[in-house]
Amino acid sequence: MPKTRSEKIEYAFNELTKDTLDILKDFYAEDVVFRDPLGTIRGREGLIAYYKNMYANVQEIHFDFTDAVVEGDTHVVFWTLRMKVKGLNGGEEVSSDGNSIIRFNADDLVVSHRDYFDMGEFIYQHVPVLRWLVGKVNKRLAHTE
Repeated sequence: MPKTRSEKIEYAFNELTKDTLDILKDFYAEDVVFRDPLGTIRGREGLIAYYKNMYANVQEIHFDFTDAVVEGDTHVVFWTLRMKVKGLNGGEEVSSDGNSIIRFNADDLVVSHRDYFDMGEFIYQHVPVLRWLVGKVNKRLAHTE
């Protein structure tokens, strides 16, 4: 079992699957606030429902942690996500770099978790119609600079 907060983070990120959602109860506080490019979720039960939905089609997922900055109760972790999702990129692996800012409370539970990553790189570029649309937008933006 993980002992340090850094170990807890890596464990929660890499052991989480649609079948292991219970580990979130030992990671997040009941009043956690979670933010990512898709939105904000308040409360552990809502966050568990979010992960349940998000992981429903995940076939494989792994986070390679590349660096971390720790200051008191706050951990900033840098990672590369590698995953295979049914219906995304023809089932082939998708990867994206990102980071998370995670703040713990006195009970060693996460009260704040914010993820930063490029949704275009992560998802939009791997859905054919969206890839075409993102390509058009990027091309137009490149001509306006």
